[in-house]
Amino acid sequence: MENAPKLKLITGEEITLPRPTMKMWRLVAEYDDMEKEGWSFVKLMDEHSKIVAQMYGVNVDDIDPSDVIPAYMEGATYVINVASEKLKKLPKNGETVEAPE
Repeated sequence: MENAPKLKLITGEEITLPRPTMKMWRLVAEYDDMEKEGWSFVKLMDEHSKIVAQMYGVNVDDIDPSDVIPAYMEGATYVINVASEKLKKLPKNGETVEAPE
């Protein structure tokens, strides 16, 4: 999958999101499934920043606060899309696929 998201740290360094592992996919999927109703904005930012830091392999304190939510949205979308990229190639609705020769 191309066009992995990038995150610019407060140090000026730009990090490209590495291709996700199953561990990262599970982390994102479980976090997305969490009930967040009633969370304060502080808790939401804190939890999102922890996930972003894990995704990019950086220290949470190096992330610009204004980038936390956008970086999470871009990163989580990328992680989920990578996991399903090969599913798009599978036959649908009983279609047959010719065997390679």
